[in-house]
Amino acid sequence: MYEALDLKIEERVAWLTLNRPDKLNAIDEAMMHELRRAFSELDEREDVCVVVLRGEGRAFCAGMDIGWSEQLTPESRVEQGRLGEKTFAMIERMSIPVFAAVHGYAVGGGLELALGADFIVCSEDASMGLVEITLSARPPYRPKMTEDGDPDQPEFGGNAPGWGGVKRLPQRIGKARAKELLFTGVRIGPERALQLGLVNDVYPSEEFDQRVAELAERIAAMNRYNLRLVKELVTNGYDWIEPHPS
Repeated sequence: MYEALDLKIEERVAWLTLNRPDKLNAIDEAMMHELRRAFSELDEREDVCVVVLRGEGRAFCAGMDIGWSEQLTPESRVEQGRLGEKTFAMIERMSIPVFAAVHGYAVGGGLELALGADFIVCSEDASMGLVEITLSARPPYRPKMTEDGDPDQPEFGGNAPGWGGVKRLPQRIGKARAKELLFTGVRIGPERALQLGLVNDVYPSEEFDQRVAELAERIAAMNRYNLRLVKELVTNGYDWIEPHPS
């Protein structure tokens, strides 16, 4: 059904796994379109109460595939930004809970993907950040991958994370803290992420899969209609005074 993703549904839990481990699950155009299809299909399934986003191999997601970026024209670069933003917004609009289980790298577009989820839990080996600003920085802060030039930096004008991170990160941790991370492009570890409120919990690496599964199992045990209702109320800031008449 999917080539860049692996989807398993067990006991009302949908395990949606990014499956390009040789690329550290970097997102290319094909994966982006598969994510759109998966989010749409899962939200319609009555046998799913919670979705767990995770990555195969050594990382959650290393961001946008550099090969995709290098192929973009000025026009298609604008369109890929719109595609990513619309895709990750689909996660927020899903009626059922979605959480991201992050291990290893979740940087750039990878962290933007995780931020689309209702919350994030991570392993003690996690490294997270919106690092896009460093791609055209001066040494020693510029990564080796863009020593010959940042393909995303226009000749005139600026460039910033384009898949919703500049909106969702401040919503998650506050504007001042988000600005610090965005201005520096620094990667942070799990302790700092927990302190900032970027993640809800940190699990030992050797217990990570088990703890994630226990959390998913607990959420999936709840009434699906109640999960949908609570997510709608919290997301939209609604009050709930009395139940619908039956």
